[in-house]
Amino acid sequence: MESSYSLIEIMMQEYASVMKERNRTVDEDGETEGVDYEWVELPSFDDPTKTIRMKRYYDIEGVKAK
Repeated sequence: MESSYSLIEIMMQEYASVMKERNRTVDEDGETEGVDYEWVELPSFDDPTKTIRMKRYYDIEGVKAK
């Protein structure tokens, strides 16, 4: 019984990782959102009441910059 549960758990983990990889979207530059960069909103320099969206790139290892 324990081995059956372990097998099912491993299969579900594998399924989750495959689905996560499949659902990653690659943009026209060949970059993957959530892996290479994230979207951030910054105040506009022209009108501080408005915000603009920009890409915040991660470093080479894929770790968020501080």
